[in-house]
Amino acid sequence: MKSIFIITFINIFASSLLNAEVAESYKCKLKEGVSRDQIISLGESYIAVGKKDNMDFKLSILFPMYSSDISNGVFYWNGTSSSLASLEEAVKIWESEKNIDAINRWVAIVDNCQNASLFYSFKVN
Repeated sequence: MKSIFIITFINIFASSLLNAEVAESYKCKLKEGVSRDQIISLGESYIAVGKKDNMDFKLSILFPMYSSDISNGVFYWNGTSSSLASLEEAVKIWESEKNIDAINRWVAIVDNCQNASLFYSFKVN
């Protein structure tokens, strides 16, 4: 009986992963004097490049209103894709020569990223 429960649970969990999006999150900090508009513009530039290749990636840039760390310049670069394979394609586009403008701006305006996370994301309706 116990093994049937475990197998059923694994099957349910595995099938739910097929419906899960994949989300990435980077906690980063802007260099001194860089505005929020500059990182938003950089994100828009990357998304525009990706749209030309039908990139399956949605970007959100979060600026903390309340957090354990709301120091000046902290932001979260959050992206979602419908699958891990789609996220991998979005990373390839990010790293491509077509996206060199955004990459160069990233280097110029982002001080560092403190951590990176990858999640399964389930929409709850």
